[in-house]
Amino acid sequence: MQNNIQLVMDRGEQLESLQTKTDNLQQGALQFKKGANNLRKQMWWKNMKKLVFAIPKDNTSSGNTNK
Repeated sequence: MQNNIQLVMDRGEQLESLQTKTDNLQQGALQFKKGANNLRKQMWWKNMKKLVFAIPKDNTSSGNTNK
């Protein structure tokens, strides 16, 4: 009987530990998602800036000699 009580108490501690680990993992996943989303936006703007500045250069250096 005492052995069963000890097993139940141990299981409760294991469940609490598992719950804590799960909460930490979920929190880390949310932080990762936010960071990845911010990075995606930064890279999108960086690529857009390159594209915007590359278009006028392509038009002027295309050898267009309409005089």
